[in-house]
Amino acid sequence: MLTTLSCEHAKTANSPTEGTMLPPQTLHFFTRSAEPWAITDTAFCFLYANQAYFDLLKIPEDIAQNITGSGYGNVPVLAPLEDGLITHDKRVIQTGQRIEAIGTVLVDSDFHSFIFEKFPFFSAEGQIAGTISHLKTFKRLSMHYFLEMPFCGKATFTPPTTFLSKREWEVLFLLYRGLQRAQIAQRLGISEYSARNVVSRLFLKTAVNSKEQLLNLGLKQGWHLYVPPTFVSPGYDLIFEDDL
Repeated sequence: MLTTLSCEHAKTANSPTEGTMLPPQTLHFFTRSAEPWAITDTAFCFLYANQAYFDLLKIPEDIAQNITGSGYGNVPVLAPLEDGLITHDKRVIQTGQRIEAIGTVLVDSDFHSFIFEKFPFFSAEGQIAGTISHLKTFKRLSMHYFLEMPFCGKATFTPPTTFLSKREWEVLFLLYRGLQRAQIAQRLGISEYSARNVVSRLFLKTAVNSKEQLLNLGLKQGWHLYVPPTFVSPGYDLIFEDDL
């Protein structure tokens, strides 16, 4: 059975403690924690979020001050993920179990990926009253991400070096995924001739004679960990045991 804490109740609460029904010692933990924490109710409205949560997502102060009672759609950085976040909350509320998701958001014109770890939030009577969210920076790509050269490492959205152009990084990224020139051309909306020229420029700039040499050089330099903006967009994916 669920205990529904309405958004109106949260908005009219005089303090975070009253709005979340958290005992003081629990509130102290969240408030003093350097880890980002937030609590939402069964109507998917915020009951509480700590300063670390605001700082990590760079939520403007005016929104942070009025977070209690706000939905995900009222927080610009989270609005594109609203459907996924609500689905995540519902799953946690239905199962009563911790469930993780990977979300990518646009913060200050840069993409950032986080692990959204959610736990059931219980009322004093032991009923599920919402979810507790814990955010962790996600910097590891699955070894299944690249088709031709599996790996696991710290992903980055910042180019490792400036001597390659935007298009060259895009082509290199797709080469690591095992795409051939015709597939690269189709994916980028360019001619196969143009794709071939970009590959040739990559060979020239890196002083290699083959795709294998290029990819091996990139592995040593960490270029395979760079994800160009072209292939990144806000998104939200639940993680289940079958996915691990």
